[in-house]
Amino acid sequence: MNARNVKKIIIEEKTGNKYLIKDLDDDFHTSVGIVLSKDLRSNKSKITSNKGAKFTVIDPFFPDLWEQLQRGPQVMIAKDIGLIMAKTGVGKNSKCVDAGGGSGSLCLSLANICKEITTYEANSEHYEILLKNKKLFGAENLMVKKQNIYQGITETELDLITLDLPEPWLVLQQAQKVLKEGGFLAVYLPNIIQAKQFIDATYNTEIRFLEMVEVMERKWLVEDKILRPEFQMLGHTGFLIFCRRL
Repeated sequence: MNARNVKKIIIEEKTGNKYLIKDLDDDFHTSVGIVLSKDLRSNKSKITSNKGAKFTVIDPFFPDLWEQLQRGPQVMIAKDIGLIMAKTGVGKNSKCVDAGGGSGSLCLSLANICKEITTYEANSEHYEILLKNKKLFGAENLMVKKQNIYQGITETELDLITLDLPEPWLVLQQAQKVLKEGGFLAVYLPNIIQAKQFIDATYNTEIRFLEMVEVMERKWLVEDKILRPEFQMLGHTGFLIFCRRL
């Protein structure tokens, strides 16, 4: 993925605060001083503000950009995205379709590892957010379509289709036509009634239901001599349903 639209990331060494630098020609103002443009343009990995605050300078990695994602609708988060990648095995030769695109959390994550991805988004507001986030990431292998996927899929020979839609069962007939033999369909649904309706709809199609998974995430508190689970955990975000054209 080409990150040319974001020039640098600077991280304050004392606090760990991270700043995204888009324009290297201007001085950058922070609460702990001004970082000069000449320092940002240099090849130094360590720079100092005019108030003496020290920063580490790095090129942006994908997680750095993901933190700056412009939000619109609720985004799919890493714990669910990671499982989709692991369960479907997509990679550098994969061709994928995603709908609805939303803020782009999933499709941009797939674009980071896949050869080609097209995302469908019918909502005008979400479509504009998608375009901005695509530019932020420099994701040239991502095509954004302002189109309702219920009306049809033009891409063919797909390795993966991902659906984050209220009525994904309406895509099943199209999916079985455009997925490769053995290609995957991954569906994300917040409601168990929707999940049951989708699974029932797969029967008597070429899309075979494999499994439904719910991912929980629990962080740990690590401080000095403290090492224990956090009191709160990230529980239900959505059900992941995995299918395959067989």
